[in-house]
Amino acid sequence: MEITILQFIAQMRSELATIVACIFSLFGESLFLVALICLIYWVVDKKLGERLVFVSFSSMPVNGGLKSLVARPRPYTTGLVSRVEVDNPLISTMSLDPYASFPSGHSQMSAGLFVSTACHIRKKWAAILFVVLTVGVMCSRLYLGVHYPTDVLVGAILGTLFALFWDWMYRKHESKVSLVFALFALLSIGLAFLFPDDKSQIELCACAVGAAICIPLEHKFVKFENAKSGKARLLRLLVGFVCVGIVFGGFSLLPFEFLEGLEWKFAKYFLTIMAATLVAPALFKKLKI
Repeated sequence: MEITILQFIAQMRSELATIVACIFSLFGESLFLVALICLIYWVVDKKLGERLVFVSFSSMPVNGGLKSLVARPRPYTTGLVSRVEVDNPLISTMSLDPYASFPSGHSQMSAGLFVSTACHIRKKWAAILFVVLTVGVMCSRLYLGVHYPTDVLVGAILGTLFALFWDWMYRKHESKVSLVFALFALLSIGLAFLFPDDKSQIELCACAVGAAICIPLEHKFVKFENAKSGKARLLRLLVGFVCVGIVFGGFSLLPFEFLEGLEWKFAKYFLTIMAATLVAPALFKKLKI
């Protein structure tokens, strides 16, 4: 049944449809969404940015654990449906793990962030817009031939559940959100040890642990507030991305053997999160922007 659905969708492929699918799929790409979270955290709404950090780094280690546990082959490995071959700096279908189909990380990540944002805004237009975007991401992964329908459906359900959980936490137990997220960070450490061959688990673990430590430290010692002017927002983006870029790019200059070491990979992502959630906000305060 699922192959039949994918074959039906594959018949609709065209150059224009592929461009549209790639645009929607971009909304589930980790690099794009992390940049978007930074933008929201630094210049739009600090509280919403924190919520999106908690949703993302509590949800995605679970996604990675399920991928490793189930190890479902992607649909194109069957030979009954092809994938759309895309490989550029923004999106790639060529570098995917062929045995990490279930559940869809793009669907889970986008659903978590979009539903969280809609819950925060609490406007009808936001709910409609973000449902459309989430469904668009789900359909794009089917169109590209890299997931089954059940992959994207379960991914979206999991992302939505995490978003609703954190919305409940912020509404009912806001004082405990950092403590609860710390428990998810511990879970991510356990998953990293349980699936040591999955390097993405090390990256997610580092991000979760970094956020669990640095966001409470920011609350205690930095306490930066939302930007008051357009000029301050532009300066924050410049300072913030330079700060993160120095850390992330600096590790890229290390010899390959260092980058492949799990301890260096952990350090790279931990320090990147520290730069984004603690160092950059401290610079905003210091520079009065």
